[in-house]
Amino acid sequence: MTLGARLLVADGVTAGYGTIEILHSVTLHVDAGEIVSIIGPNGAGKSTAFKTIVGFLRPRAGGIRFNGEDITGLRPDLVLRRGLAYVPQGRIVFPQMTAIGPA
Repeated sequence: MTLGARLLVADGVTAGYGTIEILHSVTLHVDAGEIVSIIGPNGAGKSTAFKTIVGFLRPRAGGIRFNGEDITGLRPDLVLRRGLAYVPQGRIVFPQMTAIGPA
């Protein structure tokens, strides 16, 4: 991938939870070599956008391309294999798992 080439493109993405629409035709792109920050208040749709991009949520409309390949609606494990991951903020990333120290 050459510097400045489109690495990630979300085009007209609409997504949400149940009947509630959170993202309304969101379009964004990230070029190779760029550092991009998404900022906004709680409830603005930042996490929903990332969860949709990496496949935790299925978009209702629009498309997502990563490294030139259509990844719209792919399962998260298949998106991860292509090199795109979602790492959430917080301490309870794996709530069902326990850690046991040395005996």
